[in-house]
Amino acid sequence: APACRIPCCCGQVVRNQASSCGAQLSFWLCTAQLSFWLYTAMFSGAGAAGSHAWQSFHAKSRSPLHCMSRRPSAPRVLYSSAAAIGPALSAASRWAGGAVLGGTGVLALQSNTGRSNDDTPHPCQTVAWVKQLASTAEEVLNPGQMLRSNPLTKLIVAQDHLFEAMVASTQVHEFRCFYESSARRFHSVVQLGRDVCGFPATVHGGLTAAIVDETFGGLGVCLWRSGALGARLPAYTARLEVDYKQKIPAGSLILVSTEVESVEGRKVWMRATVTDGQDAVYASARALFVAPRMPGEGFIQAVGQRAAVVGGWAAGLFGRKK
Repeated sequence: APACRIPCCCGQVVRNQASSCGAQLSFWLCTAQLSFWLYTAMFSGAGAAGSHAWQSFHAKSRSPLHCMSRRPSAPRVLYSSAAAIGPALSAASRWAGGAVLGGTGVLALQSNTGRSNDDTPHPCQTVAWVKQLASTAEEVLNPGQMLRSNPLTKLIVAQDHLFEAMVASTQVHEFRCFYESSARRFHSVVQLGRDVCGFPATVHGGLTAAIVDETFGGLGVCLWRSGALGARLPAYTARLEVDYKQKIPAGSLILVSTEVESVEGRKVWMRATVTDGQDAVYASARALFVAPRMPGEGFIQAVGQRAAVVGGWAAGLFGRKK
């Protein structure tokens, strides 16, 4: 089995949260700096315009018509204030810009340093809730591997290797599957890597949906192998609904648990939850899987319905004769 890397100590979790907070803080600092620059440009422009206007006003005040009044006027005070505020804000903006860029660089360096430390592999067997799950449920192959082990479905799903490829590329460090046959529940234990983000230090929501869909598929394959779907091929996704509760930090170990709601002929309704294996709930989902019709299934059903009608008519006929 590939190496499993999980945050199995408090320091690891703290580093993940610190990395996430650092990335978000950098984003808001840059936003605040941009707003500060805009206000600085506005005040600097007002100061320059005010200085030019005051020079023009001062030149006019030296003419004989204005020499009679020496009292400071309101425009003079306003223009002087604007001329003084503009350069001061410009200097403050340059200082703040350097501080923000320097702080962003430090946060990015810390984030990269934490990332290299987080890549240390940890055996997932040491996690308490994984050990408990392994003791109560049977560990099975992933859905693609289960289907490829069957001669009938091997030709159909030869290309079902998305998560195997992600494990090989360390985007996903491990993908383990467990099945409880008596309760008809399927679980996926997934150790995520760090190169799966759709937002700073946050797992892409599309990947979350794909993991949920893969887990639903695992339950569908187990139902098919048990004969719960009849003499049909395995069911496929027809509808998938995911409600996101909170963000999943990159590098997290997650648990996806699915169970059957109902089986109606070719249709299988299922529901799932995505958690950290303990108290945090990241998402909930619901899906409809539909098994394809077998060749001639419609004809056989029509013949069966006609035979039932004829049988009912014949039974009624012979019943009246007696």
